[in-house]
Amino acid sequence: MTGTKGPSNLYGNKNQKPTEHISYPYANSFNNSTLYDHFSRHGKEFGANSITDYENKAIYFANKISTVADSFVDGNNSTYKYNYVTNTLAIINSKGKIISYFKPKSGKSYYEKQKEMKVRK
Repeated sequence: MTGTKGPSNLYGNKNQKPTEHISYPYANSFNNSTLYDHFSRHGKEFGANSITDYENKAIYFANKISTVADSFVDGNNSTYKYNYVTNTLAIINSKGKIISYFKPKSGKSYYEKQKEMKVRK
């Protein structure tokens, strides 16, 4: 699949190291073992016309720096990134593979609950 480096390249910070908010240098692709399933369940939420379109939208979201998004790193070193305005959530592992990309049905409360339960201590 195709992927491009976005603005969060090099962890989205000038120190170019993981932080409590991001664990990957840049997102480069969707996890191949779950891509089809996620596209089937969530592709319409994003107006994706194809599996490649869905993956590219996920990569763009994961790499875009936004003032209306929040993120945290869980105990498995995966980054949860949530946009409060678009109700979009992506989970990205520390190697830049997107694990999940969707719009939670319960929105902000879903993200906040995940953050409360999984934030790295």
